[in-house]
Amino acid sequence: MVESNPLPRITLIGGDGGNSGVPRHIMHLADSFREVANVTVISDENQGGFDAASNKGATHITIPGLQTQRSLRHLWGGWRGLLQHLRHAPADLIWLHARMPVLMGRFALALRLWRPKARVAVTFHGLPFGPGHKPRNSRVSKLLEKLLLTLCPPLDLIFLSQPMADQMAQAMGPHRMAKHNSHVLPNCSDLGALPKPTSGRGRLVMTGRVGWQKNYPLAAQMLAHLPADYTLTLCGAGTDEPAFQREITANLPADVAARIRFAGPLRDVRNALMGADGYMLCSRYEGLPIGALEAFEAGLPVILSRFRGANDLAASSPFAQVFDFDDLAADAARIVQLLDHYHSDRVASRAAIRAAWESHWSAEVFAKQSRDLLQKLLHT
Repeated sequence: MVESNPLPRITLIGGDGGNSGVPRHIMHLADSFREVANVTVISDENQGGFDAASNKGATHITIPGLQTQRSLRHLWGGWRGLLQHLRHAPADLIWLHARMPVLMGRFALALRLWRPKARVAVTFHGLPFGPGHKPRNSRVSKLLEKLLLTLCPPLDLIFLSQPMADQMAQAMGPHRMAKHNSHVLPNCSDLGALPKPTSGRGRLVMTGRVGWQKNYPLAAQMLAHLPADYTLTLCGAGTDEPAFQREITANLPADVAARIRFAGPLRDVRNALMGADGYMLCSRYEGLPIGALEAFEAGLPVILSRFRGANDLAASSPFAQVFDFDDLAADAARIVQLLDHYHSDRVASRAAIRAAWESHWSAEVFAKQSRDLLQKLLHT
């Protein structure tokens, strides 16, 4: 009797357990691999981001300390817990995601504290240096990347887009990149069944956790230049905090502040998207934002700041535009024109956006791309 080959064992390691981009990407991978591999997912405490792990055939393990925090005690505990698991858990492929596990795992490799028999892959969900980052943080992160690429054994480096891979190669130099393998695996979105869109005009929505990256204050300033019937809904971790709300509205006229809705973290963004007329993303930097892809899936026009990769993202949808946000009055006129064009035939506009999403960013496209990459990682 001939025994079938056992399925490969894959460990996907994330950080924060909330409903953010990295957990969603990891869940998309787990879903794609459910029939071709035994998948284990590791993260800090689950806060909704990994609720679907068991439904996607994955085993979820919690290691406290993998979420990025300023507490050294927290991070030390996470590093020790992760290192203990990596040394003893059987795996054919260990795939690091999220900034803190990516650093922890590579420091362990560089210091020879971890000598894996498995192949090790690292996904950069956004480069930690470059335009949009705070200058000091960017310089430190760039030096760290150079050090780790030099000291670590050969790794599979995975980027969300070719421009991101090219930026990394240019910043690190060919001599550091030569011993590592580079790959590209974009994000996708998978909202599933969508509710019926509600009628309205001028309702903008943003999604994402509060922080420097998303640049929510700019979105509020933009609203002040838009017509008085426009509204802005902010969704994401921290948007329901009183301190954040005071910060956002502090310098706004009362009538503008009254047009901002603070939704807080949402386990399901479908109603927020289907109750909007446009999606705005004012980020200082991004990888490949799943929030924008979800907006495409919902059939919404998308307003993007000029982060690296924004032009390529906008080119994939007929109702996406990139803005410099240096002349807010002129930008407001362009936004109104974009939404008016969208509403001139909303049914046809939404269908065109969704068709573009389906050909570029759907779960089906991602499943093929991720399985092709998995075969390459396991058999080369």
